[in-house]
Amino acid sequence: MFRAYSRRVDRRLFSAINRWLAQRGDRTDPLKLRRFTASAEKASPEEFFSLSKRTRVELKRTSEYPLSYTFRFDSPLSSGYGENDLAQGEFFPKHHLSAPAVIVLSAWLEGTTDYSRLAHWIGLSGRNLWAMDLPYHGRRAPRETRSGELAITADVVRTLRAVRQAVCDARVLIRTLWELGSRDIAILGFSLGGWVGSLLALAEPKVSKALLLTPVVRPEELFLNSPLFSALRNGVREQDRVQVFNKLRHLFLPVHGMPVIDPERIHLIGAHEDPLAPPDSLRELSLGWGCGEDILPGGHITVYLTGRLWRRIFSLLHPNQSLRNWSGTP
Repeated sequence: MFRAYSRRVDRRLFSAINRWLAQRGDRTDPLKLRRFTASAEKASPEEFFSLSKRTRVELKRTSEYPLSYTFRFDSPLSSGYGENDLAQGEFFPKHHLSAPAVIVLSAWLEGTTDYSRLAHWIGLSGRNLWAMDLPYHGRRAPRETRSGELAITADVVRTLRAVRQAVCDARVLIRTLWELGSRDIAILGFSLGGWVGSLLALAEPKVSKALLLTPVVRPEELFLNSPLFSALRNGVREQDRVQVFNKLRHLFLPVHGMPVIDPERIHLIGAHEDPLAPPDSLRELSLGWGCGEDILPGGHITVYLTGRLWRRIFSLLHPNQSLRNWSGTP
């Protein structure tokens, strides 16, 4: 029953998103795509996602109870949209600044979210929570666009640039936490945030743990084959789609790279009925990297409704919990 319900929920939601994407009518400029590919194809992940300039992170208190701050900084990469190029997010200090931390990377199209309850439970797990808006999401959505509207579209160049910007922005935050004295920095990525988190694992050695939930580790499938997102193929020549993911697979497809952090610090969690992050893709990455993985009941959306998932998250995020051969019970 739950399996059929999970499939139905995902199908209805993704069909609606696909129709909306088709109405947008985005297109990929072939010349821009060739230039983007040519400038990136010979770079390593460490080079491609490197920080070319230092940027200062500003904190501003927004609430006394629960104690919370907003943070912001100039993104090291420019998109041409002023709102998007000011990286922003929230910080919930449950412990001192040098305590273990977790950076939350949200899912595609996620809007403004109240992270206070999640911060409470993560605080009980011994960490401070930093939630960063992904490019074009939340406070970074350009005027007259909805959260995430410009993040993944048939404009492949903008999509890949947004993902690159997300990785670089997360690295700025990681460097800041490191300078504050935190030496245990975990990544908690959901869906699109899981994809970003997997690319961080290819480039950022300061990550102590990466917990990736329903990560889209085969994003090229969305643009090449997925029946759920046919709109992403509109306005992009098939030859161009294939070439960009072939030439840049070491930068954007985690299954074609190896992490710079210990694979035993990485854990993948997927769902049996997930059409965007199918179990086979997670097992492929898990075997290639040598990291742990769990496949739970549910779909891409409904798995987040289960207490079992959240109990695993809080257990794995505990600073004293090793991910090595973890087989904890929910």
